[in-house]
Amino acid sequence: MLVIAVAGMVGAGKTTLTRSLATRFGLQLALESVDADNPWLEQFYGGVDDMRRFALPLQLHFLATRFASVRKMRGQGGDWILDRTWYEDAEIFARGLYQQGTMTAEEWQLYDQLYTELLQAPAARPPRLLIYLHAPIDVLLERIATRGRPKERETPADYWIALHARYERWIAGFQYCPVLKLDVREYDLVANPFGIDTIANQLRDRLGSELPQVELL
Repeated sequence: MLVIAVAGMVGAGKTTLTRSLATRFGLQLALESVDADNPWLEQFYGGVDDMRRFALPLQLHFLATRFASVRKMRGQGGDWILDRTWYEDAEIFARGLYQQGTMTAEEWQLYDQLYTELLQAPAARPPRLLIYLHAPIDVLLERIATRGRPKERETPADYWIALHARYERWIAGFQYCPVLKLDVREYDLVANPFGIDTIANQLRDRLGSELPQVELL
């Protein structure tokens, strides 16, 4: 069983790349729970008070749906590509909310205890490869402003700047599995879908015969 994960900041294009690689290699797709099936996200982005109120429910929702997704993947078998990881949920978003005072110490302790226990589950084995999407913060802020969800576009830039810094620190110490770093300035799958060719070649170089051998062009 092959599991590839795609990680990166909001605005980096994780979902677009995940869908493109799933199509290219015939991989099964596990997307993040951020739209109609997530009752907390829009409320969280309502303002500073709403962020404090809904931080823990939002992060628990992400954690629960993420592990339900990986349990389903392990149960079904086959080859998968995952939009964002459980590592980011806990080690960047939830910890960051605690560090900036949006989540209380008691809330963080509860969340971290649950996360630590879930990491011991067989379903939480690390991916074979992590694809990390990165770019300077000004590039990502521009993308959020033009392509982001309405509540993301209304969120103050300071929030994204702090999140970007946490992502950079996190990836610098990431050791769960091998990492392929992609600079999102070097391609634009929205404007040019054929940009997936170069990324597919890099994936072949890293994984070789572990990838499905028939590519869907």
